[in-house]
Amino acid sequence: MTAARPRRRGGRLAVAWAAAAGLALAARAETAFEAGQAAWERGDFAAARAAWTEAAVDGDGEAQFALGVMLANGGGVARDVISAWAWLSLAHRNGVSGARERSELLLRDYIPRHCHYDALKLARDFEAGAPERLAAGGRQNSRCWRIR
Repeated sequence: MTAARPRRRGGRLAVAWAAAAGLALAARAETAFEAGQAAWERGDFAAARAAWTEAAVDGDGEAQFALGVMLANGGGVARDVISAWAWLSLAHRNGVSGARERSELLLRDYIPRHCHYDALKLARDFEAGAPERLAAGGRQNSRCWRIR
């Protein structure tokens, strides 16, 4: 007689819950992006930036792209090419078309060579799970943040 193995329960349920949580996060990011788009269209740039930042931190590539373009052009906010490059680079990694070309243009033509490390560090910190510095916006403590 062999002893019956105890049956493991909850495996499928845990997978279902994880999938539902992932869908909820995706819906939240999409909603935040759409809120940012609506704010942009009515000229409320601060609200657009806040909404897109929320969605971008949640991993929405379109929001990352929109933030990158907004910061690169100075559209309604102070121009910040270092943060713009980091957001565009992240958007490229999330498969957004056009992000690679814009990030390369910024790195090549607008960001001084001695500031490349600061831009790379922002993107790497974000990917390592520390989005605070990039999401905070504003000028950072570096000579590279004085670029207009």
